[in-house]
Amino acid sequence: MTTVRKETLLRALTDMQRHQQGNHGWSVVHESLGRLAGRASAASLDTVLAAAWRVRPAISDAHLITLLGIALRTVAAHDAEAARVFRPELAAGDRVRVLERTLERHRDEITGIVTEHSNSFTGARRFLVPQLVIGAWAEHRRVEAVRLADLGTGIGLLPRQLNNRTVFDRFAPDLAWFPYTPPFRPVPLTARTGVDVPPLPTLEWVRGCHGPSRYYTERFAEVVWSLEQTAAEAAELELLPLDILDPAALTEFLRTHRITVATCNFVLYQYDEATRERVIAAITAGLGRPGLLLSMEPGHELRRMGACVRGYRAGSTTALHIADVSDAHFLGRVTLGPGFAELTGADPNP
Repeated sequence: MTTVRKETLLRALTDMQRHQQGNHGWSVVHESLGRLAGRASAASLDTVLAAAWRVRPAISDAHLITLLGIALRTVAAHDAEAARVFRPELAAGDRVRVLERTLERHRDEITGIVTEHSNSFTGARRFLVPQLVIGAWAEHRRVEAVRLADLGTGIGLLPRQLNNRTVFDRFAPDLAWFPYTPPFRPVPLTARTGVDVPPLPTLEWVRGCHGPSRYYTERFAEVVWSLEQTAAEAAELELLPLDILDPAALTEFLRTHRITVATCNFVLYQYDEATRERVIAAITAGLGRPGLLLSMEPGHELRRMGACVRGYRAGSTTALHIADVSDAHFLGRVTLGPGFAELTGADPNP
């Protein structure tokens, strides 16, 4: 484990504690991790970090920190002592001691989570932007059949939600668009596919990816409600195991399944910049034409609020700036970028 890598992790922990939303229950864990990681000797944490960086050299600091929090949530579900690390009323020094003992007692379980799983947080509102962007793109390009693949799909909620007006009409009013709201257009879907790295996440795993707060309890309830509302679409969805970090396998999958539109939502931030570029190149190389990759990633590596939406045409790794979203949970405001007009033919000055 290099000193430089640990220092960058510490800076990320410090920044994430300053998040405008207080991370909805995660900040006390980030504080405790930062205090423990800042010690000259923190054998329990250093062992876990070393394993994560050895097995997953391309992992981003934000993703590793998030996985550590999820791992602690998982352990806390069956260890009342470990749950105390999430109690903000507990003195900071006491929480650090609880954290250290938890890492010692559950080292194997925690190490297994951060080396074998990914953050599968599923936001029920994130499909709103793909719905309007892909719909506008398909109409503009006169695309009559969209074969969709959601990469890093988690439990496959987003491809189920597309074209469901009941779900759209519930969540759309909470997301304002500037300078105007694109109209709802059904996406001409002929195939819905979702892939994720094995082991494929379960609903219980997704629950653990939500923070320990009332806010996240409400967000998870939206996921459950959306799953109920999209039961019919579930019959059309094919969920498959695939590691998108294998460029050859990813490109081959897209070509074999004749995928024309790929969505990649809150996945690429999990890796370093070079890895992200390789994944984007593999996707755009494998898409059928006219093809579209729509990527949504958190702003500032989870250090601040918001998300950026980018589009890529088949065969090109040049990003189009589609939009900025004020809140990564897709409540708030969407500001259209110049790439939206370029991609969809919309009037850039309505």
